[in-house]
Amino acid sequence: MIKIINWSGQGAFLLSVLTVLGYRTAILPFRVAFLLFILALLVCMIVSVVGLLELAFARYRKKPISLEFVLVVVACTICPSVALFSVGLEGINAPMIHDISSDTDNPPAFIFTLEEQGYRENSLRYAGGSVSVMQRQAYPEVTTLYVEVAPRVAYQKALFVASILGWTISAQDSMIYHFEAQATTAIFRFVDDIAVRITPLDEGSSAIDIRSVSRVGVSDFGANANRIGHFFTRLKVELENL
Repeated sequence: MIKIINWSGQGAFLLSVLTVLGYRTAILPFRVAFLLFILALLVCMIVSVVGLLELAFARYRKKPISLEFVLVVVACTICPSVALFSVGLEGINAPMIHDISSDTDNPPAFIFTLEEQGYRENSLRYAGGSVSVMQRQAYPEVTTLYVEVAPRVAYQKALFVASILGWTISAQDSMIYHFEAQATTAIFRFVDDIAVRITPLDEGSSAIDIRSVSRVGVSDFGANANRIGHFFTRLKVELENL
């Protein structure tokens, strides 16, 4: 049993690492890499549960266990834990959508970012309809941010916050208070496209909208909604400190 757990754990852990590296280096296509990664995580979880039980029984029986076996169990426990932490518990139950906008009736358009830029499976055209309904049901908190701040100031602060969050600003137009950016996920380094729009309400107030779209995958595991939430939270802090 210990040998089976050992070999399975080593293989699963190695497969999880190789699939991530394979996708990052463009050796493996997205779907192949993602499916292999899920398979590796499932095997790691099984190895982790069975391995921890084996360690508990071995300690109870005062039976010696090799350091190699302990390291394999620890590695297989860490691997799915890191993946789960990056997605979050809410990400597991996220709806099968990948395009999130604070304004589902009139979402910010991508003016400068082209569909031909980089590898992409998902369109930048907003689907609306059932996608809007699913978003409002899953993320009712994702709505337009209204602030008592001049549009120019709101635009400058929005750019500042985007930079702090590590986004790559790819295009900006201060005349229409609009900029576009790209954000990269932690493990697979997936690239998501972002459009931010500030709409002047009058000289001293603005409406701020943001849209975040995943380039690959049917579901974003809640990543885009979380990104919008972090952006608005940080932006509110910056605007309150004016």
